[in-house]
Amino acid sequence: MADLPSLTPDQVAVLVPQASDIEHIGSGGQKLVFRGTISGTFYALKFSKLAATPVDELDDFATSDIAIRAKREVETMRECTSHHVVKLGPLGLSFGSAGGQQLVFFSEEFILGSDLKTHLRRDGKFAAQEVAKLGIQIGSAIKALWEFGKVHRDIKPANIMRRDSNGDYVLLDAGFAFDVDGESISVGPVGTPAYFSPEQFEFTNRRTVLDFRSDMFSLGVTMYFLATATHPFWSPGDTTQSLYSKITGFNPLAPSSIVDGFPEPLDEVIMRLLGKSPHLRFRTCDQLITALQGV
Repeated sequence: MADLPSLTPDQVAVLVPQASDIEHIGSGGQKLVFRGTISGTFYALKFSKLAATPVDELDDFATSDIAIRAKREVETMRECTSHHVVKLGPLGLSFGSAGGQQLVFFSEEFILGSDLKTHLRRDGKFAAQEVAKLGIQIGSAIKALWEFGKVHRDIKPANIMRRDSNGDYVLLDAGFAFDVDGESISVGPVGTPAYFSPEQFEFTNRRTVLDFRSDMFSLGVTMYFLATATHPFWSPGDTTQSLYSKITGFNPLAPSSIVDGFPEPLDEVIMRLLGKSPHLRFRTCDQLITALQGV
């Protein structure tokens, strides 16, 4: 796995000359993230480091796993029109070098807000109404991705932002998105094991077992965690193997057993999302959204 690049705002300004007011704002996964202004609008500028390759051999490092995942993320943002999936910025997939590093980078809309992992750590568990709203909006994002055959595969609190302006939720980071009609570069399970669906562990047969209902399971884990501040499966020290055993064989307590007064209809939705087999979850995203609107 590639490590994070080492970049200064001045180096970013050379790589992205159309950007100004550049500042480093964080990192996530394999990406170093800056904020910059392009044509008067703020955008997030995301950089990943590729394996060492001569500068004149772009075709070689453009086919690396890191580059292919960046390409997949850019294509997904470009294709998906949902308000609840982050949008591509004016800078599409780009390659360059700085400080002896070979880089792939792109821009996406800059969302003023916080990711839900930060929200949970800072503010504690979410109110039931907010959990239902989250389910509706990210459920619509899952639906939008599935309409062109994509499974996100990494839905978790750290990959969901809440806009400060209106409280809406936005799904980020489609670099691990699986295209059921295309090729996958993955030779093993990808994503975050604590949020895997049972079928994500079946990576040798993923083309026949993965669909939108896998993302539903990950959404259910996320909703459970935000509603209770307790993860339904993960405990400190867990290995991927122990998580596999829990996710495939352990039934967690219902949220209402942890949170006093938790609404029974929302309880039922979350526990249905956590069904061990895809057919135990909702048959369509619209069915999930309708159930949550009833809550």
